[in-house]
Amino acid sequence: MTADRPRAPGYEDAVRARIAAARLWAAHRAPYLASAVFALNTVILEPALDEDTGAPVADPGFRAFPADTRWNLYVEPGTALATPVEEAGWWMLHQVGHLVRGHAARSPVRPEPGHEVSTARLPAAGAVRDEEAHRWNQAADAEINDDLEAEELRGPVGVVSPAELGLPAHRTAEEYVPMLDVLASAMGRGGRALAEAIDCGSGVDGQERTYEDGGPGEGLTRLDRELLERSIAAGIQDRISARGELPSGWRRWAEERLRPSVNWRARLGAVIRRGLSTVAGQVDFSYRRPSRRAGAYAGIVPPSMVRAVPDTVLVIDTSGSVTKDVLSRLLAEVTGIIDGVAGPGRRLRAFCCDVHPHPVQVVRRASDIELVGGGGTDMRAGIATAMALRPRPDLVVVLTDGETPWPEQRPPAQVVVCLIGDGGHAPGWASVARIPQGMPAKGET
Repeated sequence: MTADRPRAPGYEDAVRARIAAARLWAAHRAPYLASAVFALNTVILEPALDEDTGAPVADPGFRAFPADTRWNLYVEPGTALATPVEEAGWWMLHQVGHLVRGHAARSPVRPEPGHEVSTARLPAAGAVRDEEAHRWNQAADAEINDDLEAEELRGPVGVVSPAELGLPAHRTAEEYVPMLDVLASAMGRGGRALAEAIDCGSGVDGQERTYEDGGPGEGLTRLDRELLERSIAAGIQDRISARGELPSGWRRWAEERLRPSVNWRARLGAVIRRGLSTVAGQVDFSYRRPSRRAGAYAGIVPPSMVRAVPDTVLVIDTSGSVTKDVLSRLLAEVTGIIDGVAGPGRRLRAFCCDVHPHPVQVVRRASDIELVGGGGTDMRAGIATAMALRPRPDLVVVLTDGETPWPEQRPPAQVVVCLIGDGGHAPGWASVARIPQGMPAKGET
């Protein structure tokens, strides 16, 4: 489908042929994204023509083949004809990454729902945007270019590359923003630019552009996008099941996209209770209460079987990336669950941890815990400190956003990780409950 606009005679067929070849190249190089590549709706824009030859002139503002959230791919004829097929195909995969990962919905600069924006204020392609929008575009580029590089698909000159910039791999756009801010400041003092100012369109930041005048009738509907994303995620999962190689970013996205929505409180309670039951399953003998079979023995008082009360330690990440309000609410939830299993009023050991662990606090209520610390996080030190306590705990509950290194080996205790927010990670040997960053107070929706 193309927009109904005047075009330079004789060039439309060449542009269509170039885009068709680019689609085939992209689908061949990343077959798990083929359905997304072919779902892109091409909108051929009116070209700028050379006054002498009448040929379309390339516009640098459309170098990235920008897209909008309706999956419209805006093609400027001069740019399309001047771009090699392989590079145009790379940009298609790049734009699919922005759209499928929902970068526009995650953008910190997107207009509020229902907020009307004047046409005069809409940015044009390649226009100078505010620094926050520009940095978000670069951070979102870093998130998806990382996965393209994992497929040995090197980007064109000037695009953001986490590997070339020395940034850690497999991070989200939200994680890359502060890294790029620091790096840009350092490089600026040396007179260098971080990367070219490439505009990927409203599909990355949610801000409409002046050329997006196709209206709601063009592109994919919300239902179309929902079905397409589920189909892509299912295809990726099938590829994983067949032991196919895939970049970690797409693996993570497919897993989260197909994961059913569950009540996080129910999940948290189930994980902690399972951990408590596992360590409490080791029974012992006790003479505090005679066995119910005592009448069967003459002159002997047999012991009864008792279940041990698990000794639990809380390790609290106070690095600064998680607010004290969220931590306080989560502590109340966790201690309430532990009280329900182990009995109320029991003393509980807890300590805060950033780069180094802080002194252990022995408390009866969550409100008695003093949250101290700030800075970075190293949960290797936190787990090691918990294991060094005497008596050694049966269960360790870690409250963290997961932005931390973890011990490579499983510690000699059951570990439950309450992972706060959408980012971060937990080790494979731990039980995990994902907690929303903006968790409401109990009783709120």
